[in-house]
Amino acid sequence: MEVIFLFLALVVTITIVGLLFILGQSHKTPRTSAKKIEGTDFIPSQMYMGNDGLGGLAVNERTNQICLFQSPTSSPRLFPIADLIGSFLVKNGEILGEGKRGYPKEVVTYGKELHRQKEALINSLHMDSANGGTQRIDLLVIVHDQDDPILAINFLDMETKEGGILFEKALSTAKHWHYVLDGLILEADRSVQLQSETHQEKELVETTP
Repeated sequence: MEVIFLFLALVVTITIVGLLFILGQSHKTPRTSAKKIEGTDFIPSQMYMGNDGLGGLAVNERTNQICLFQSPTSSPRLFPIADLIGSFLVKNGEILGEGKRGYPKEVVTYGKELHRQKEALINSLHMDSANGGTQRIDLLVIVHDQDDPILAINFLDMETKEGGILFEKALSTAKHWHYVLDGLILEADRSVQLQSETHQEKELVETTP
């Protein structure tokens, strides 16, 4: 009887240890390769290429930089987060989430000037999905670039069921990237505010008798 009890206790212990090991492994963050993007000194901490093989983006949260890809054959474009203007998550023509700069004034104005161009791009990309033909999910990234300020990164463009496995996986990935960019936008705003406050304090000290 005692042998049976010890055997069962051993089995339970091994099972618990195994479960703890599996759970521990599932929560580990995958290592990111320290490989530079070709033609740059930029090392991404995260990177995604669009579902259509065209637009893509990469970020490095430590250096506060983003890298945009128009296509696999085009040269990558590097931007500091100070040049990141907005992020718009679009599903079948509907904007599900948006992150926009709040500071400084000239950056906010620049973003507003691109409103019509952004809306026209959404209507063009989502014409079929808005009519019920396909399911489409895009992330529109807006940067301070006079030549090409808006990049559409595709996460889904196919006939599939909304709420299905493929749809939900694509939406989850798109949301992740929208949250990443939204966080960088907030960081850029905080940096501007901090610089402004530091400048004001310096001016106050200089003008105080």
